[in-house]
Amino acid sequence: MKARYLVVGDPVVTSADTMLVANGAVVVEGSEIVAVGPRESLERLGPFDRVIGSPSHLVMPGFINCHYHTETAIGPGLIQFIFEKANMYMTGPDAVDEDDLRTAALVGLINCVRGGQTATLDVYYGKRAMPLFGAESVLAAYEDIGMRTALGLVVRDRNKYVHAPNEGFLELLPAELAREVAESPMGYAWPVDDVMAAYGSLATRWDGRHGRIRTILAPDWTPACSDELYRLCRQKADEYATGYTTHVLETRSEMLFNLESHGKTAVRRLADLEVLGPDVSFAHFVWATDEDIEIFSDSGVVASCNPGSNLRLSTGICRVRDILAAGGRVAFGTDGISFSDDEDFFQELRLAGYLQRLPRDFPEGRLESEAVLRSAWTNGARAVRFEDRVGKLAPGYYADLLVVSKERILAPPARYASEPVLDVLLDRANATDIALSMIHGNVVMEDGELTNVDEKTARAALAEAVDRRLYVLSRAEQRWSELANLVMPYVVDFYRPAYEKQLDAAYVYNLRRPPSPGS
Repeated sequence: MKARYLVVGDPVVTSADTMLVANGAVVVEGSEIVAVGPRESLERLGPFDRVIGSPSHLVMPGFINCHYHTETAIGPGLIQFIFEKANMYMTGPDAVDEDDLRTAALVGLINCVRGGQTATLDVYYGKRAMPLFGAESVLAAYEDIGMRTALGLVVRDRNKYVHAPNEGFLELLPAELAREVAESPMGYAWPVDDVMAAYGSLATRWDGRHGRIRTILAPDWTPACSDELYRLCRQKADEYATGYTTHVLETRSEMLFNLESHGKTAVRRLADLEVLGPDVSFAHFVWATDEDIEIFSDSGVVASCNPGSNLRLSTGICRVRDILAAGGRVAFGTDGISFSDDEDFFQELRLAGYLQRLPRDFPEGRLESEAVLRSAWTNGARAVRFEDRVGKLAPGYYADLLVVSKERILAPPARYASEPVLDVLLDRANATDIALSMIHGNVVMEDGELTNVDEKTARAALAEAVDRRLYVLSRAEQRWSELANLVMPYVVDFYRPAYEKQLDAAYVYNLRRPPSPGS
């Protein structure tokens, strides 16, 4: 028999046609929401197995992390370089096995749940030696904790080292160093046929499982994927009715690569390939030109703004204000390396909003809070391929929701009595205010305790794996890191022209020298 809950809050933030229901409630039956409205009227629909929340709480949809990487849980805090540099180090510890991978993934997802996330779009690079690249170990962790995900299997087919053919870059290195690099796993790239075969198995075995799992493809990013690979991913996404995600315009160098190698902007290139659509998402989307934003906004694609990661990795600032003004679709993500390594999604949204308070036009201030939240929920739902099922509190939607205490957020009450509640929520809430998290109608966290997994045991198991295996490197693994250090000066020289080119900035935060008198 399905459990029935009455979830109470003042207000209920629905993200539906009526955004706020004062002194409201949500009726949950099994995995779905069956009613939303005033508490007084919904109480008559009882009896209920349990009443959750109170007028001292607010209820809202769970956050959807539109760009996440499971594998960052193995080494939180270690990723700090712009991607063109990080690419040299991305071989990963070979010592990880399927159990360790599942444990690390689980610990990362514990952090996500604690941070208010009920779903992720997980871009998964994979372990070459494992069956199906270890994806099933990661999916098992999602099942353990009860989270929702769209797991994207990464594929790439060119330019392993830099934004140029592999042999051309190796020719820039001393002969012995070039030989060692060519024989090393630097510039990860698994055979495309193997990835596609694994993806077919994952889509057949996992897509749609328990109503919480989607499997998608993840062509890595525009410099590392040929036109033919993007077309293949489009074909496979159509064949399995899944979709795909890809890093697009993450960096300055990536933007210039497309102009110089393809003679067009990145989004124009993908549009001309006819590979875009509402089942596609772009990660980062920082270095978008006006033309890119125009094409993007007409395509139905969702962009994930990852504010903490973008700052941390010297990537830049996504043009969220301009994208929204053009009618584009923006969601938000942490990249698995959130602003403070704690996956607090309130903090990520706050940072994203603050970065859009531009000293560009005097009338501009904060982005409208309702628009930011609707965008995060609605477009995040589309990106994880649960459009029309999550991202709103409405009848027929899955019960993915947060019950948030107002006690600290609205203290002292007199100060905030006349302030718009959504403004205060975005400016002041943090993960510690979450009293309960529900996914698919199941309570996964309450009063700070995870309900489906033993957090203490999982963290202890990961600590043991790190101490004894994951970062106890073999001599070969140590040498791979040394190779990355040796190659880095050549990488810096390769990208130097991209950083010497004068560009017309979209967002200007300060100045180098004062303007001329009278100008």
